[in-house]
Amino acid sequence: MKTTLHSGTVTVTKLSERQAGISFDTEEKGVHGGPITWKLWVGPDDLPRRFHAIMRFTHPEGGDTYTMTMNIIYRDWGKPVKITAPPKHLITDDL
Repeated sequence: MKTTLHSGTVTVTKLSERQAGISFDTEEKGVHGGPITWKLWVGPDDLPRRFHAIMRFTHPEGGDTYTMTMNIIYRDWGKPVKITAPPKHLITDDL
């Protein structure tokens, strides 16, 4: 299926200012939110087909940089969905 690619970069701070309810808990975790680089593929029916984002967080004292990558595939619009939780060893609350 042919798609249209949209892309951009936004900072965690700017996204939090513009989107009510979005919280990255960066201050509580002791890290600073950096850039979020994203891509969104949209089908001819104006429905999203794929979303990819890379978020970077840095320690305020010059320590490690943490990276979180998201890749979401959208398909089968309108069909029933069954979601299974991932195994506990793959879940974390740490950045």
